[in-house]
Amino acid sequence: MNKALITHIADADGAFPIILSKLVFDNIDVISCDVNEVDENLKKIIDNYDLIYIVDLNISDEMAEYINNSDYKNKIKIYDHHESRLNLNKYPFEHVVVEQNGIKECGTTLYCNHLKELTNNPILLKKSTTKMIELVRQNDTFDFTDELKDDAFKFNSLYNIYGRENYINHFIEYIKNNDDFILSGIELELVKIEEDRIKRYIEEKLKNVKKAKINNINVGIVFAESNRSALGHAIVDTMQDIDIAIVINVDRSVSYRA
Repeated sequence: MNKALITHIADADGAFPIILSKLVFDNIDVISCDVNEVDENLKKIIDNYDLIYIVDLNISDEMAEYINNSDYKNKIKIYDHHESRLNLNKYPFEHVVVEQNGIKECGTTLYCNHLKELTNNPILLKKSTTKMIELVRQNDTFDFTDELKDDAFKFNSLYNIYGRENYINHFIEYIKNNDDFILSGIELELVKIEEDRIKRYIEEKLKNVKKAKINNINVGIVFAESNRSALGHAIVDTMQDIDIAIVINVDRSVSYRA
């Protein structure tokens, strides 16, 4: 069966489904893109594969309706955690879940649960796998536990330190060869450097936030190319008169944080 995965290009929650796919499947093609590129990429490949996963992203309402009225609906499986797409759960190929049993979900956790049901592959149950997935989940959803909050921030920094492709390749091999996950001494030093860089980056960007009122909502608008989640949360956490942060990457997308 020819399989493909379309996932988010921006962060670890988009990268980790690739890691899981490479560990579980003998062969799967991967496309990384941003939210506004999903429809276009799906159209290009939809006839070439028997099964297409879309994780941490979603299609447009129009594309969902089109797929639902075609034979394609039997080859598409979507695992998404964004509340704005809950309306798409009316389609059989959609699995949009924001929270379960009081725990916020991310794309990686939803996809991993599917893979566990599909394959029973023991590598998905390794402590190293489950710990890293939980660190991705906590950082992506800002749903932290006291025990793992610090590790979640540090683990997320490794995505920027290694770079996307090296991050994916490194942790594929790490999971294969390790039963638990522990940051190495070198990684801790690199994380400290990266954390200091991010702190300086956010402090500088906070100086350039423009305040506005849109539909009676107080918003803070800033242009930024990286660290969108951390920056967005910093805006709404430190500026008490801001309800929503709008972080604009002029080359790619607009992110919202509240």
